[in-house]
Formats: sequence, C-alpha cells, structure tokens
Amino acid sequence: MKKFFNCSGACIPEEHYMVDVRPQFQRLQTLVDEKRYFIMHAPRQTGKTTLIMQFVKHLNAQNQYIALYVNIESGQALRNQVERVNNLVISAMEIAAQISLAPAYHPSEACFAIRSMDQGVATFLTKWCLELPKPLVLFVDEIDALIGDSLISVLRQFRQGYGNRPQSFPHALCLIGLRDIRDYRIYSDASQRYVVGGSAFNIKEESIRVEDFTWEQFQSLYQQHTGATGQAFSLEALQHVYNQTQGQPWLVNALGRELCFGAHAIPHDQTITTLHSNEAIERLILRRDVHLDQLADKLTEPRVARIMEGMLIGTDTDTAGNVPFEDQQYLIDLGLVRKGPQGWEIANPIYREIIPRELTAVRQENLGQNPAWYVLETGKLDIHKVIERYIEFYKEHSELVTQRKTYTEAAHHLLFLSWLQRIVNGGGYIRREYAAGLGRMDLCIEFAGERFAFELKLNKRRVLEEGRTQLTKYLHRLNLSSGWLLIFSRGEVTDWGQVGRREHFTEAGKQIEAIWL
Repeated sequence: MKKFFNCSGACIPEEHYMVDVRPQFQRLQTLVDEKRYFIMHAPRQTGKTTLIMQFVKHLNAQNQYIALYVNIESGQALRNQVERVNNLVISAMEIAAQISLAPAYHPSEACFAIRSMDQGVATFLTKWCLELPKPLVLFVDEIDALIGDSLISVLRQFRQGYGNRPQSFPHALCLIGLRDIRDYRIYSDASQRYVVGGSAFNIKEESIRVEDFTWEQFQSLYQQHTGATGQAFSLEALQHVYNQTQGQPWLVNALGRELCFGAHAIPHDQTITTLHSNEAIERLILRRDVHLDQLADKLTEPRVARIMEGMLIGTDTDTAGNVPFEDQQYLIDLGLVRKGPQGWEIANPIYREIIPRELTAVRQENLGQNPAWYVLETGKLDIHKVIERYIEFYKEHSELVTQRKTYTEAAHHLLFLSWLQRIVNGGGYIRREYAAGLGRMDLCIEFAGERFAFELKLNKRRVLEEGRTQLTKYLHRLNLSSGWLLIFSRGEVTDWGQVGRREHFTEAGKQIEAIWL
C-alpha cells in the first residue's frame, strides 16, 4: 500500500508518513514503571493520539503490563449527568478492551455489578484490576471533553483509587487532553462553586506537553515522500513550509498532502518549489478545512477576542492587568499563540493569515468591489487607485466601523483588511506581521511581482514619530523604497475635511505617505 500524508485521525505506520515517535517512549516508560499518574496535553491535531496508541502497542508487546487506550469524547454531550457519564466511561473501557486486548483480559460480568453508578468508574476498575494477571496501565483520551460535576466525579474517583494501585486499581494512568489539569476551572452545579482541576486530581506527578515538529523531524517526514516516490522538494521550499507552519503537525501534513496528493498535486516527476508551497498554503486557507475552521470558531469567545484584539492592533494584551493568566494559557493550549521574542504572538504565519481573514470574511463579500477595477492592463495592481478609493469608501461608510459588535478596538484595522483582501484575492497575497506590544500592524501586498508596504496604527501621542520610524525599519527589511502609514482615529469625527488627509515624508532615504482616517 502506498503511504501518504495523514490529516485526520491517528497515524498508522503501515499507511502514513510518520515522524518517529519512539524517542519519546523512554520518558513515558519511566513514568509507567514508577506507577505514576500523569497528564499529556497539547493543542488539537498535534499527534497526541498517534504517540499514545503507538506507546500502548509498545507496552503490550513487552508483556509486563496490560495497556489500554480509551477515548471518552462522547461524554461531552451528557454534561452534568454524573451517573450517565460514569456508565459511558465504563462502556468505553469495555469496548476498548474487547477491540484491543486478548479475551483472557476482558472484564467479567462481575465487574459490571455496581451498586451506585455515581461511583461506577472506581468500582469497575477495582473489580477488573483484581481479575487481571498483570498490572493495568490506562490512557484516557479527551478527558477535558467532560464538563462540570461529571468531570469532577471521574477525576475524584481516579484519586480515590490511587492508593490501591497496582493490585486493585490501574498501576499507572495518563489523562490526555488539550490542557494541563492545573488550568481547569470546573464549575460544580452541586456545590455552586468553581473547583480547580489540580485539587480534584492532586495525585498528578507530571505534565507532558506534545511539542510541534522540530526542523529535523519535519525534514525526515517530507524525505519519506521523496524516498517513496522520488519527488524532491527544493531546500527553499522546505524552509518556507517549515517557517509558515512552525512545525505544527496538522499543517505540515495538510500541506504535504495538498502538494503531493491533492487535486492540485504537483506531478511526482517535478520538484516542489516555494511557489508551489505558497499556492498550496493559499488553497488551504481558502478551503477552511475542519482543523482551521475549529480554530476560527474560537475567535468569537470573549477571552480569546480580548487577547487577539490586542495583538491585531499591536497593544499590550494586559496593560491594565485585566487579562487573567488562565486566559493567556487557554490560547496557548489551543495552539493559537506562543511567547515570541517580543511578547505574545500568533503561533505561526498561516494562523496569522487565517485570523484576520476569518474576522473579515463576511464583510469582504458585502463591499461591492470588483478586484478587476484595480488591475491595470499590464496586470499590475493600481495601488494608488486602491488607496484613493478606500478613502472615499470610508467617508461614505464609516458606520461600518462604529456598528461593529466585536473587536471594536480593531474595527478600523479590520475594515481596511476587508477592503484589501477583497481586491488582492484577484491575484495576490497579503503578508501580515502583528503581535502584542508592537504598537502596529505591518502589511505587505504581493501582486504581479510587485510589493507594497503598509503600517496601521491607532492615533495616539507621538503616533507620527513612532509610525515613521517603525515603517522605515519595515521598508529596510523588505528592501522597498516607499510605503504608507495609515493612522486610525477611534474618536467621533468632527471635521470630515480632515479625514483622508495625506502628508509626505522622507525618512532615512525612504518615501513615506501618512494618511489620517
């Protein structure tokens, strides 16, 4: 069977190109041998399940333990129905055992004789472990799919049985989810208060975070395709894909599949170039596959929007100390942000493109602009017409800024991005740079072999001085001779004659046009 890049579900060595997970076994093996109860967490689609399922096979092959992987995601729909969730978890373990373990290790009927189902998980595991000839090692995936009192119930039952291991409770236990258990704040309807996850499961010995692919792992994965088909990737293309994905496993595999096996796949007798990878990235963004759609859906959550808006406009996400640490941690656990050299930033350039596009998608479709209006007969973009028409458009439709219900601080930025994206979709790209604390958003339009640089800033004290200096540095980096500084005012307009005012400057040899909106 020919292998391919996998983008859905756990990877199977016989079917998929895979990063070698065996180097991670030793750390897990030590925790199991020491009878530890521990956490494995990472954002979605980063390889948690693949790693654990391969490790379970490894453990069972040793013949020292009975290892079982169980997924309890379906418990999410039951919410606070404690007894039903207990029953569901028991059923999930029963089915997993029937599928993956020898019949001699299946739980007997006696294991299901449970007096009180609100303690069902602990009772079932106790009876089953007493039957088994070897210690049980249990891996519970999607633990954070459980909610409220149901989650508290299961966690406390694991804690309750911990002292009876390994004779009458799992020898070792791993809970797998998006977040570290210490970061859970679980609302209990029964006690009308929040319970911190760490207190409900204070037997946790260690938390393991599954990291994104390293450059070496990424190269190894793509070289598997070259070895299997003979198709080469230019070094520049490899470096570009890794830079754009930052090794995020789903993105790496999704781009590999798009380049090599998708409807627009490059024939295997052709070398894959940076141009090919750019086109594949654009298709991936526009198609909004499930993983990307799930991330985009999170943007409407208030705690996500609060931090993300600060990044879009370049302000410190916590200047007033109003952003709880747990909110910042939540975005990290989702895989949306990371701590960069200058502060919080979007996790990778592809997500950096998706976020503003998602926030402006509806607006783009309702702008009434035909991209062809702004393209010259030579195929080049008439950037001056784009700017002039935007100033006119803003004067006519400024209510689009004031009427925005979410991301109000970034409303000016998002309206201008909607405008540009609608036009540039006709044959170019917009590259964005933004992060908390930068005080700006930088844009570079690439169209028909030309590049145009913009810097967006909110109007404040010393904005012109700062903006000129920052844009000059950006132009030097891009090796461009000129650019535009757009300064947005969030106050009520009192003099429409000043809206769209333009000033020209020369700064360190660079030509800068400042536009006040």
